[in-house]
Amino acid sequence: MADFRKALVHTLRWEGGYQDHPADPGNYNSIGELVGTNHGIAAPTLEAWLGTHPSKRIMQNLTIEAAGCIYRSGYWESIKGDSIINQEVANILFDGHVNHGRTGIRLMQDVLHVKRDGIVGPNTLNAINTAPPHHIYPAYKEARRAFYLRIVQRRPEMEVFLNGWLNRINSFKYYP
Repeated sequence: MADFRKALVHTLRWEGGYQDHPADPGNYNSIGELVGTNHGIAAPTLEAWLGTHPSKRIMQNLTIEAAGCIYRSGYWESIKGDSIINQEVANILFDGHVNHGRTGIRLMQDVLHVKRDGIVGPNTLNAINTAPPHHIYPAYKEARRAFYLRIVQRRPEMEVFLNGWLNRINSFKYYP
């Protein structure tokens, strides 16, 4: 079965430390304050975790350990990562869920031709574990790439992030 720590290491390479780019909608708390993200944890995600809107200082002081707890409970568990057989598929799906939210799951469901509900339930998990990884991995990678391009097409101001997003998805390599 897949190992959360391996998936997290890959994702954290792209999530880095603190940033507060004003064009990133994930950098704003629910009262509209620009507080940034840290270790890839967006302001709304930290707000849900804390049960109150975070300040910039709270976001800046978020530890990597706390971020790991948020990633495990908020992302890994919702993709049923511990039940995914193929580590590489788990890695790219976890990263997709972190980077795209439930849309990351929906993109995988599109690839698998299962109900598109953004939830990894028994049918989606079974499809993940029974589909040939060497088929679904590149198809999911391409679905994520196309999603990034659609974001920029709909919201040209997001183009500032496109090279980073494409570098991120290109960092995933499937090794059978």
